[in-house]
Amino acid sequence: MKTNFTKLLSVCFFLFLGFAASAQTDTRSVGETKAYTVTPESGSNGLLWTLSGTSGTDWNITAGALNSGSITVLWMKPGTYNMTFTETESHTGVDCSTTKNLTVTVNADFDVVIADAVSDCATGSTGNSTVDYTLTKTNGAADWTFDYATTGLTPELSGTAVAVSGNTYTLTLTVPNLAAGADQTFSVTISNVKDSFGNSDNTAGNNVTGDVTIYGVPNTGNITF
Repeated sequence: MKTNFTKLLSVCFFLFLGFAASAQTDTRSVGETKAYTVTPESGSNGLLWTLSGTSGTDWNITAGALNSGSITVLWMKPGTYNMTFTETESHTGVDCSTTKNLTVTVNADFDVVIADAVSDCATGSTGNSTVDYTLTKTNGAADWTFDYATTGLTPELSGTAVAVSGNTYTLTLTVPNLAAGADQTFSVTISNVKDSFGNSDNTAGNNVTGDVTIYGVPNTGNITF
């Protein structure tokens, strides 16, 4: 009896190892597009892909068809998704199927970083000076928006729902110069960063710049003669 029980445990153990070895997993970034392909035994058999989640919200099929051997998926939302491919062979009154499973983990890695600007001299004691900030996006949808606000200026500058398409954007601030050569030191914070899929920036710590200074120029009088 003990020997039979030991054999049963051994069989279960090796079945578990076989299942673990055959399990397939994949990891993607949000906003990434990936092709998935299976070679069926016969193109005349019934073929079907199924994905957990919601089409058009969590993912989108950008190429191929669910009843074909290959599909291309745009992963739109972070999460864990189950993907299956089933090939069905029909016999007289009997359908025989084989199913392949893949677990896809989509990371919440949409991120936008604003880089520090460079301090410089004002363009004069009147008029305006400009300061450029570079924003860089990683992952997520191509289109995204953000808000911004300065801290340290009088009056402060701000903007809402600034629309961007692409991975980089230059935010140019126009700052009125101060008379009498006064300096202006300020920082910029971006917030409410979202892509067109509805994902939010996942690392808010990168959204505040260091201080930048517009140095006032000497308020030099005119030449007299």
